[in-house]
Amino acid sequence: MMMTARITSEQEKQFNRFVEDAISKARKEVDPDKDGLQRLIERGGEFQAYVVAGIARFAAKAPDYDLARTILGKDFISPEDIMKSRRGFIYTDDQLAQYGDTVPSQEVLEWCRDNDYMLVAGPNRPMSLLDVRDLKRDHFYSKEGGWYAEQKFAENDKVDTRWVMLRKGPVLNSTSKNWNEQQTLLSETEVTPNVAGVAWCVTTYKAVRNVYLLPGVYVRTSSLDSDGVRVSVGSFDARGLRVSGGWGGRRGDGLGLASSRKTET
Repeated sequence: MMMTARITSEQEKQFNRFVEDAISKARKEVDPDKDGLQRLIERGGEFQAYVVAGIARFAAKAPDYDLARTILGKDFISPEDIMKSRRGFIYTDDQLAQYGDTVPSQEVLEWCRDNDYMLVAGPNRPMSLLDVRDLKRDHFYSKEGGWYAEQKFAENDKVDTRWVMLRKGPVLNSTSKNWNEQQTLLSETEVTPNVAGVAWCVTTYKAVRNVYLLPGVYVRTSSLDSDGVRVSVGSFDARGLRVSGGWGGRRGDGLGLASSRKTET
């Protein structure tokens, strides 16, 4: 049976003082009037649950990301990094624990480093391309509407709440090739991600690292538009990320292939 260390008397004093200080600070900064305080009292159970949840979150052991940060450096983006950089974006305690428990192995992290991959926490809920755009429209060339707004792929293809391993640029030697030729360049551990996954990762990298990925180049994704054409994204700069369906099956020296590593099971 696992034993937990007892708190010290000094820790208990500090804890009680923090709670008292928080109440005092709330009274000064929120300054509820008589009616407002009464509404809080009437919802006392909810208020207490909120406080307990906050204590549980801040008392929980933080995930150990040291190995990932050491190996990948700036190419590792944690849920905590995202919450700091994307205003109002919150992961639940269970989601944070899940990410902490599912960090890829050292072997996979080193593979990501050696193959120019980034490791990014997925969103806090399955998100489509349009959902990702709604987080910050300035990250997209089409701030609203656009040719893809009514396309099924823009709503149906989603990125999930799990680690995403995405190549930061096109697959090596994948430009000037059609889809079938590009697919032969993938290793057995790689797949072509959908448009939501690529958009989430590159815009998150911009939000957290302030770096534009895919400048001057597009990458094909697995998503299909209504004409059966592979959707591509890229040419990301201060004007925003472009989403294109105009390449068709043609080859282009500015069109490569996106790739992600399969997640470990």
